[in-house]
Amino acid sequence: MSQYDIHTDEQLIALLKCGDEAAFTEIYDRYWNQLYRSACRKKADKEQAKEIVHDVFLDIWKRRESLTIGHLSAYLEQAVRFRLINYINRNKIPAFFDLFETLLFSPYEADQVLKQKDFIKLLEGWIDVLPDTQRRIFIQYFLKELSVKEIAVEMNLSPKTIQNNLSLSLRHLRTRFGTLLTILHFFI
Repeated sequence: MSQYDIHTDEQLIALLKCGDEAAFTEIYDRYWNQLYRSACRKKADKEQAKEIVHDVFLDIWKRRESLTIGHLSAYLEQAVRFRLINYINRNKIPAFFDLFETLLFSPYEADQVLKQKDFIKLLEGWIDVLPDTQRRIFIQYFLKELSVKEIAVEMNLSPKTIQNNLSLSLRHLRTRFGTLLTILHFFI
């Protein structure tokens, strides 16, 4: 139990701005588990979740003097979310298609072709039921490989709107895909 655990978040932020390492450590101890669980819920890779949370805290320490934080918990959750979006954007093709390769892998070539056809039909069906804007963004980003900025200009939307729609699509895909994996694994 540290002497800082009785401080409010606002007091810790004020101390952090002055370079108080103990205040930073208290913020880290207070929020690390929460942020790690949040990153894991949004992305399955636990090592990547740890790296994202670490990067958030590193960034806070580096920018401590210039930070303006109203509500620390919300700020940290948002920072994790943006880090995750940036990670997905940097690794968009492997992060998306590696997931499908796991499902489609088979030691038998005949099975491979059938599974690919079936899976493509399932994926097309999933894409078809996305809301119109999400579907267009998803196709342009993952299949046409346009950048967030290119899509934003083409669709006359903000880059943040594009990122939010991609995030929603991926979350929905992960939810649906988890069920598909279980079902397909049973039949394969």
